[in-house]
Formats: sequence, structure tokens, C-alpha cells
Amino acid sequence: MNKGKILIHVFLLLTMSWSYDALAGNVKKEIQAPVHEAVGIEQKTQAREVNWRTEKEKKTLVFEALEKELAMLEKELNTEAARRTALISSIIRKTKQIEDLAEIEGQMSPFLCDLLDKTKEINARDLPFLQEERQKRIQALEELNANPQVPVSEKFRKLMEALLVETEYGTTIEAYQQTIPLSGEETLVNIFRLGRLRLFYQTLDKQECGFFNPAQKVWEPLGNTHLKTIQAAIDMGLKHKPVEILTLPIGRIVVQ
Repeated sequence: MNKGKILIHVFLLLTMSWSYDALAGNVKKEIQAPVHEAVGIEQKTQAREVNWRTEKEKKTLVFEALEKELAMLEKELNTEAARRTALISSIIRKTKQIEDLAEIEGQMSPFLCDLLDKTKEINARDLPFLQEERQKRIQALEELNANPQVPVSEKFRKLMEALLVETEYGTTIEAYQQTIPLSGEETLVNIFRLGRLRLFYQTLDKQECGFFNPAQKVWEPLGNTHLKTIQAAIDMGLKHKPVEILTLPIGRIVVQ
């Protein structure tokens, strides 16, 4: 081979080597670029996925909290609804009671007036004991009954209390001092009350005794033979001696 051919061959080899290196560099760049791009995309995707999961967990916690709050609110709503229903029922019952009370009051007022009048009549016909105290009680009941500001229930209660006191007079005894007309003169004497049956008196000097005649409405004397018995009754009424059986001149009982 001559020298010219050798140079051409060498030149071709060099040219081919340079072309191969250039081609290899281009191929490398074409391969690496998509890889780098894919890695970047994968990193971004992973970052987004992490952010998405974090955000999902936050929103899940918020959602669960809202669900609990909603359940609590629904429970409170049901409770309030039940309470409202109960209140409406209570209002209806109270309204009915008020209507019934108004009707009862309309019926009670005349009844109380009539009962008070009958109590006054009984006291007027009764034995003359504790007259001032009993008259004050009747007067207080009249004032109470005439007051429109006082509820009927209170008027009824006070009247029943007064009637109870009057009833108890029939089952009790007592002794006290009182001024009564004797022989045309007002005389202070000891009085013994035997329930509502009879009133007996004894003068303070223990020399005279007698009883109240409800039929004649006068105080009448008794024989001195009753002085000891009436004195014993007065002592029992004053609780100066124990109660014992006595024979007192009751006489004929007058129907009041």
C-alpha cells in the first residue's frame, strides 16, 4: 500500500471514530434526559401523594369530629324536642287545672259565705263562753272573705281552721274568770266550761254557784250542795288536780 492510501485510510478511521463518539454522546443525552425527567416526575408525584395523604388524614379527623358533633347535636335536638313536648303537655294540664280552679272558685265563694253565716248563727245561739275571742275570729273571717285579693283556697283554709277550733270546744273543758250579771250586778266569777254542754259559775268567795240557762239566756243559781263539786270541776279545768268523774247538774239539754 502506498503512502497516499495509508493517509486516506487513517483519515477515514479518525472520521469514523469522531462520528461514533458524537453519536454515543447524543444517544446518552437522549436516554438520560427522559430518565431525569421521569425521576423528577416521580419525586413530585411522591411529594404530592404525601401531601395528599396528610391532607386526607386532616380532613378525615375533621370529618369524624363533625360527625360526633352532629350526633351530639341530634341527641340534644331530640332531648329538646322531648322536653318541648313535655312542656306543652304540662301547659295543657296547668291550663285545664286553672280552668277547673276558676270553676271551683266560682262555686266555693257562695259556699264559704253561706258556711260563715251559719257559723255566726251557731255562735250567736251558743253558750256565752270566750265571746270576745270568738267574735274577733268571726270578724277576721268576714274581712278575709270580703277581700278579693285573697285566694279562695286561703279563705277556705282559714274558715276550716276556725271551724276546727269551734269543734274542739265540744270535747274540752276549761276554767277561767269572767264578769257575768248576777242579781242585777256585774260580778267577777270563776267559770267552768263543760264542752259545749254547760257553763257553771262560782263566786270568788266560793259561797255561791250556778249555771247558764241556754233556754232563758240567763245565769241561774244552784244550791250550796253543788259548791264542792263545782269547785272540784274548776280545779280540774285549771289543771290543779287530776281529772275524775263528777256528778254535775247538767239538766235538760237544749238543742241549739
